Amino acid sequence: MKKLFLVVAGALVMCGCNRATGPSVNLVSVRFTDATVLETTATFTIRLSNDAPEARAFTGSAHKIYLNGLYVGKGLSSTNVDVPRLGTVTQDITVHLSNLALATRLKSIITSERFEYRIQSTFYGKGMFSAMSSESEGKLDLKDFTPTESATNAPPAKTPTAPADSGSDTNSKPL
Repeated sequence: MKKLFLVVAGALVMCGCNRATGPSVNLVSVRFTDATVLETTATFTIRLSNDAPEARAFTGSAHKIYLNGLYVGKGLSSTNVDVPRLGTVTQDITVHLSNLALATRLKSIITSERFEYRIQSTFYGKGMFSAMSSESEGKLDLKDFTPTESATNAPPAKTPTAPADSGSDTNSKPL
């Protein structure tokens, strides 16, 4: 009987340690905001998608970010974020890159306008056991978002015309 109690208690403890699944995270954009000799700052815009029937409120989050299999760094946020039920929100995450060599490799990845990403996220709520985690991966091709002249609403560009010769023709009449 004592062994059965220990097994059941152990199973309950193990189940209680399992984190709930958080919202799915997708990378929307990346931009470099500040660069010095020793540190470069990148801002990652992420989209949080909540497919649960109830809203979720988070008091902070931590995100480990990988680009093309290369660990970029960790972005931390202490901003309160409310993700509506069956809805999405975007959030900017700042990541400080302390190695200039890493920053230059990342810049070439991002300027190529196509890369794979993986984000491991932990979201924190108000309660002690309210942490949720999620992991997302995907591909981002920024060339798909670059507008072309045929895909815009802008009128076609006008070609410059040569100025009219006004000195030699005496038969021309003003309009």
